[in-house]
Amino acid sequence: RPQIVVATPGRLMDHMKRRTVKLDKVETVVLDEADRMLDMGFVRDVTRILDQLKHRKNLGMFSATISREVMDISWVYQRDPIEITVRPVEESKPDITQYRIDLDGREKKLDTIVALITHGEYERAIAFCNTKNMTDRLAGLLQMRGISCQAIHGDIQQRVREKTLDKFKKGEIKVLVATDVAARGLDIDDVDAVFNYDVPDEMENYTHRIGRTGRAKRHGVAYTFVATVTESVRMDDIIRNTKAEVQRLKYDQDGCLMLVEQQ
Repeated sequence: RPQIVVATPGRLMDHMKRRTVKLDKVETVVLDEADRMLDMGFVRDVTRILDQLKHRKNLGMFSATISREVMDISWVYQRDPIEITVRPVEESKPDITQYRIDLDGREKKLDTIVALITHGEYERAIAFCNTKNMTDRLAGLLQMRGISCQAIHGDIQQRVREKTLDKFKKGEIKVLVATDVAARGLDIDDVDAVFNYDVPDEMENYTHRIGRTGRAKRHGVAYTFVATVTESVRMDDIIRNTKAEVQRLKYDQDGCLMLVEQQ
């Protein structure tokens, strides 16, 4: 007779179909990471579950961002909802120095990340890519350059992912190459640097990515590689909408990274 049941939508639906769980007396439902959950395609499962909770009185949704899907669920299933916004406290604001590095072509990204990892003496770093294919490819290229790293993404078995994360936490792996599936929920407090090898497609993903560093009152650094016009436009939008203080770096004619004066 548990007081609280914590479940993923799919697993809970499975129990409901097999009648191994009874939810007829449930009065309160909480959707944690609501924006991400609904964005990942769980909308149908969530609505089916909510429709079967006949005695539900309260629905709470915790979300870093208010997406269209979150608004739709709220409109259908909440009455006179109260929105509570938790604003960042200055004392607890992450200490993250953010850089964007403008490059002349995508082929320059690999040399740049290798140089930064090597000369920056980062003991633990995460590199983010937008696709599973690019994640595997980058991990392989870094391994060929003598950097200990592994990739994690949605197509890798959970058992293997957990093993990889355990090695990363123990310091056996220097670099973790990941898709956005790893941007949330990673319980790692001592990541020295984050590399956005690809500029994220969504503004929210940028915030979650760089939030992997600068935790537990430690200083962190985040680099974003910008190599195409599309990436430049996307990064400009991220900076404008997040109001982030991002310093701009560029290679000079001697091949040295230099700070670009902001206009």
